[in-house]
Amino acid sequence: MLSPLILGILIFCNFIMAFTNSLAAKPHNYVIVENTFPADKIDDPHVLAFRKSYRKRQFQLAFVLTALDLSLLIPMKDSIFMMLFFVLLYITIGAGYLLQIRYIRKGHQLIVDNDWQLTEQPIQVDTQLLIEKNRKLVSPWWFALSLVMLILLTVVLHQQGMESLTWILLAACGFTLALFVLGWWAIGRLPVRALTDDSKINRQYNDLTKFYWSAFMVATSFFVNLIVYLPLLTMNASSRFFEVLMIIEFLLIFLFCGFTFWWLFRLRNKQDQLLTQTPSFRYAGDDYYWRYGVYYNPEDHRLMRPDRIGLNITINLARVGGIIFIGLIPAILIGAMIIVVVPLYILDYHPDPLTYQVKQESVILDGPLTKERKIPYADIEKLSLIDRLPATGMKVNGLATENYAIGSFKVGGKSASLFVDHQSKPILRITTKERDYYYTNTNPAVTKQLYQKVRAHQQ
Repeated sequence: MLSPLILGILIFCNFIMAFTNSLAAKPHNYVIVENTFPADKIDDPHVLAFRKSYRKRQFQLAFVLTALDLSLLIPMKDSIFMMLFFVLLYITIGAGYLLQIRYIRKGHQLIVDNDWQLTEQPIQVDTQLLIEKNRKLVSPWWFALSLVMLILLTVVLHQQGMESLTWILLAACGFTLALFVLGWWAIGRLPVRALTDDSKINRQYNDLTKFYWSAFMVATSFFVNLIVYLPLLTMNASSRFFEVLMIIEFLLIFLFCGFTFWWLFRLRNKQDQLLTQTPSFRYAGDDYYWRYGVYYNPEDHRLMRPDRIGLNITINLARVGGIIFIGLIPAILIGAMIIVVVPLYILDYHPDPLTYQVKQESVILDGPLTKERKIPYADIEKLSLIDRLPATGMKVNGLATENYAIGSFKVGGKSASLFVDHQSKPILRITTKERDYYYTNTNPAVTKQLYQKVRAHQQ
């Protein structure tokens, strides 16, 4: 089940990246693939052919990457499988970026060959626009809805008996909410620029940017908290109700993704319609700072600014904050690979990855990169050997693959700690009042020996 799911994620990423990258071929502020063309040349046959070629190459690349991704269907150990997944993900990101750079160069050469270079114009300062730049910014008080919902969800989760997880989630979601507030603040600080000689159009263009992006920050902060908490609030529900709520959650995610595209496309289209109402578009020489597909301008003291597609807020990589941000991306990707692959490698190749210790007063279960569990004999209510785990279960934190289940889970509506190799049977089940424990050794005979040792200490 894991292989088709991971393969589906990669294929989805391939075509989503192809779709979003191909949007650069659709003119926005007369910019096509990071090159600004004259307004009267947007529909020139050479430009139309350039745009069509860029879109075509993006989707051809997606099909090639998908063919490479099919290698995940080859039977292999979990650690090799996840390593290959990350390598293919990195190839997808890198190949898309290199293709974009190539077409930025081709677009620039097209402008040079046809002598379409625009004359750089001085920056026009509109005092009234500067004074009123945030008049359409959504009020920060709307974030109170997200904060209230976060508090209510935390209380409900705490009442369900997940105290330790409650505070971790509260801290994580509180930090996320703070990031959205920071994003709202950054949008308010985005400087305005007179794109045309018409002050009314400039004001309307700026108002659209401020309103749409600030409203998006508020709405997303509310939605993210809901999506994070919803699965946890259903852990104690019946299996049928749980499945229904999971379907609802996935539908909400898809609806929100669709709403995001619709909302930002609406902003982009409205801005383009404004610019078509005047012939006085002012070119400020921005192409030079986008020649690598990212914004790099040492003379610009702004950290954040809208991208040229009109669907994102980007970072100025010439600023210290921008350098830190871009450095975090590969660090996070590599860190995620290490966190996932290392435990799986230990499980796949260590001769005895799931261990136990029988003490005088307790038994201790342990596994790679997970918290060891000390179980006093006096707390054990029932000890048994079973052939399979209960049907209903959900991971809270830890590792869950086709071959292994390690960490904290909800099994049959009860908190449980799992140290299980699915290829090894039987499974030792230790039942206490607060939590159940499931353990297998790589060698089934060792699991049975542990059962006998614990049973002897109970007598």
